[in-house]
Amino acid sequence: MSLIGRPPDTLDLDTGRLSRRVARTTAAMDALDAEIGAWLVSRSGDPVFRRFSSHLRTLEIALTRMCSRLRAEIEAVSGDTAEGYAHCRRVDRGLTTLRRLFLWYAEKYDQRAAGGHQAVLAAADELARSCWSAGFAAVGRKPPTGPLCFVDNRTDAVARRRCDLPTELRPPSDDPLMEFVDRLPIPVIALPEQAVREGWWVVLAAHETGHHVLHDLDLGVPVRQALREAVPRDLAANWVAWHNEVFADVFSLLMVGPAAAWAIDELQYGPREGMSLASGGYPPPLVRLALLGETLKALGAPAGIPCAADAAAVEDAKTAPQLAVVPDVVAALLDLPLGDTKLRCLALDEVIRTGPSVRAWSAQLTRPEPAIGAIETRRAPRLLIAAAVHRYRALAPAAGDAVTGRLHTALLSLLGRSGVPGLLAPSPETDVETLADALGELLIERAAEGEPA
Repeated sequence: MSLIGRPPDTLDLDTGRLSRRVARTTAAMDALDAEIGAWLVSRSGDPVFRRFSSHLRTLEIALTRMCSRLRAEIEAVSGDTAEGYAHCRRVDRGLTTLRRLFLWYAEKYDQRAAGGHQAVLAAADELARSCWSAGFAAVGRKPPTGPLCFVDNRTDAVARRRCDLPTELRPPSDDPLMEFVDRLPIPVIALPEQAVREGWWVVLAAHETGHHVLHDLDLGVPVRQALREAVPRDLAANWVAWHNEVFADVFSLLMVGPAAAWAIDELQYGPREGMSLASGGYPPPLVRLALLGETLKALGAPAGIPCAADAAAVEDAKTAPQLAVVPDVVAALLDLPLGDTKLRCLALDEVIRTGPSVRAWSAQLTRPEPAIGAIETRRAPRLLIAAAVHRYRALAPAAGDAVTGRLHTALLSLLGRSGVPGLLAPSPETDVETLADALGELLIERAAEGEPA
């Protein structure tokens, strides 16, 4: 209904009411805009966040353009009071989603601020960067924006491809929104809270980085094809469904050797009945651990190095067909073409075999003043985490908190200073402005879906 032709007293009353309603939404928008702007200014000027300058620039473009799209929407409010109120509610829903999205990112970056998790995240950054660059170096490509590590209240680790949203932020029928969100060049890795006290759990970053490498090197199709060809037809559907986790497991072994197998074994070990059951995108734990052991064997790990192969040595009727094809699966993945080479060539022999550097560094990590040589190399972060896990596994159960505490402190200190100079997040190749505009339109669409029929 138009305001034209209505009685003057009603017109004045409704105009004032609608104006106040629009002003309320506009004030909320101004507050969010100012909050985002202030946070970006404070973080952009902080040396701690310098290596994430590209991340912050991407967020600035995406969040501010989405906010601008909502501002344009409120400026187009109808003159009809009832419709104007509904219009404002739609914009409010969009603002709520945008603010929660901003806070989801801000909270993760802010873990690096004073009083946060600076030490463990600096260590995780270097391990992730070392693993991240390996695959791209093999194919002669400049790496895209690297992953942001953060500590989550969880017992395992997880990778979110690009800036995947947590469940509470996902609107109904969210596939169109996620199509764009997944392409925002800010991949993330959630580390378990345990890593804050036991730094060797940073090793899980190797597996999670593998998920991003699979995506950003466009290896999904060839990996699935390799798995189809490696196993009988009746098993192919399962292995294809598991391809993300299977690749990440193999990649983590190539990066950090038996240390990766130890972490997965720790997370998977349990009662026999549960070890035979597949869950989500993972193979049954027995199959997964057999895969790890077979991969280490294929890469030349000495028989004396404890690995996850032993956990799957006992025949199991439910998993027997899958266990039987593990050697073929491993061979297919290790021989996967990677540029002019093969995936197996990413392996760092020093960590696979627990070589002299890993053993020497391992012995030093629990000393009051560790004497460890040059760590300013691309492979040093991988050697350090392999050494730390090796040392932890060698400690007697009664070693005591003082010894494990020294291991934790030394590892984080050294790992956080290791690696070569450079940014974790170079400038993205994605057209962020176009992507942000598309996200803004989808934000409006999703807000409108909340209207009653």
